Amino acid sequence: MLNWIKKQSVAAWIILGAAILTVVAMAIYINNSTTGVMQTTPMNALPIVFSVISILLLAGIFASEGKVSHWIVTLAMLVVVVFLAVSLCVLIDARKDVAGNQWFIPGLATDDQAACLSGAITCAVFYVLSIVAVIAASVIGKFDKKAA
Repeated sequence: MLNWIKKQSVAAWIILGAAILTVVAMAIYINNSTTGVMQTTPMNALPIVFSVISILLLAGIFASEGKVSHWIVTLAMLVVVVFLAVSLCVLIDARKDVAGNQWFIPGLATDDQAACLSGAITCAVFYVLSIVAVIAASVIGKFDKKAA
């Protein structure tokens, strides 16, 4: 087991971190969409579906240990970045009215909207961190250490 841990590269650990960040973002999205101000509006399931697919792709990249073609890994990472960016856009689009009321129309601002907006901002931060982690891992690009 210790050999397997030592064999993983920095890029592989970053991919694992991106998967964990995506799980956290998805959990916050579900919580934010089903409580408070947003509980009366229908939840868009697209970010959940895209997040689950992204997590599975990231887990596949991590588990492949560099045995898969570089082009397949690159394509999978591109799909992950696009899916997470679309999830982020859907999150922002669904909360634009809440943000408008909270920031630009002070008479309509409520504590529930502030809590919803705070949760949405936290979710957006986790999605952005996950996207940045995937991009950083793609720049590093080497997913396994060669045995010495």
